[in-house]
Amino acid sequence: MYKVRNGSRREIGRKKIMGFTVNEMKSILVREREVVKNMLDDMKKMRHAIRESRQLMKGLRSDVRREQQINRAIKADAREIHAVYRDAKRAERVAARIAKAEGRLEALKQREFARAQKGTKKSTKGVVWSAQQVAAMNVERGLV
Repeated sequence: MYKVRNGSRREIGRKKIMGFTVNEMKSILVREREVVKNMLDDMKKMRHAIRESRQLMKGLRSDVRREQQINRAIKADAREIHAVYRDAKRAERVAARIAKAEGRLEALKQREFARAQKGTKKSTKGVVWSAQQVAAMNVERGLV
């Protein structure tokens, strides 16, 4: 029931607690319970999401460790390859120095051989007779 006074309506016979009627308080309580229930559901979802996140982080950490091991192995291989490359380059330089020294030695030998040949007469290509042939020729010519 409403009583109209000075142009405003006012409920009659309903007692108000803290500015609300009992029915309003009940509906507010139902809404608040729903809010609390939703909050609890959200908290459960968050806990579940946190667990999943921790599992994911655990997996990612193990992946990172595996990747770090792989990177270490790659770096070690790269260092080894670089060392082999350096050794190969060094071996090439040493081989070049040896070849150069051998060339110089050969040139010195050629020079010495040429100097030795200057003082001697060149031999002519003549016929070399064996002892039996010389004896046969001597017999033919009547020298023996």
